[in-house]
Amino acid sequence: MDRVAAWSQTNERALAPTTASIALITLNQVCRFAVRRGWLADNPVAKLEPGEKPHWTPKRVAILEGDELARFLAHAGPHRPLFEFLAYTGLLIGEALGLTWADIDLDAGLIRGHRQLSRKREHAPLETDAGRREVVLAPAVAKLLREGWLASSFKAPHHLVFCSALGRGLDYRVVGKAFRATVIRSGITATGRLSLHSLRHGFASLLIAKGLNVVFVSRQLGHANPTVTLSTYAHLFERADHAQAASEALEASYAATAGATAP
Repeated sequence: MDRVAAWSQTNERALAPTTASIALITLNQVCRFAVRRGWLADNPVAKLEPGEKPHWTPKRVAILEGDELARFLAHAGPHRPLFEFLAYTGLLIGEALGLTWADIDLDAGLIRGHRQLSRKREHAPLETDAGRREVVLAPAVAKLLREGWLASSFKAPHHLVFCSALGRGLDYRVVGKAFRATVIRSGITATGRLSLHSLRHGFASLLIAKGLNVVFVSRQLGHANPTVTLSTYAHLFERADHAQAASEALEASYAATAGATAP
């Protein structure tokens, strides 16, 4: 543990605050995995004192999740299926609007993202190769999509999943306007500016809170590499780590107390 503390403090002196923090978060993820596999007895990063960690206050992202997300969706009207889909897949708005039924495997529970809808409402390549990915589809969202497919007049594999009454692609600006109107109707307030991207941030927050590793989260989001994910969501990884450490400490304390008072 002392060696890890010294390493962390050296990084803080030699590296930029962002880089030093990301290095420690990455080591923490590795050590947590090693503990689960039985390769380490405990996680030395979790035992560091606050003063032994790099001092960095990352910019918080505006997130829609939990009760606020539920209230938002309740006021979304006809756009609810699209907003709900964005909240539970983490896709960018262009990626979601560019999906055809051929891109969704309801039986396997996968979305195969490989293109997006441009501002001209035409299919266009993704900005990066990392954007080409398979995104896990929750059973409830798969059910939502199946119901949408059954109700749609445009069911062919090449038809867009989210389209107008005439089968045309949706204008992302109109969708953005509908999002802002829904925020106002729902009365939600948040630190920072809420946008369609807040639904993506909520998806990332959900995965991180469940303890999923940064590589998996990065792949689901289509980030170029895990460093991008850590840079964006460092405070969420820290929050999840602290919650896990607190849970373990409380459990150990409870077990010790129960043992001491047992007859």
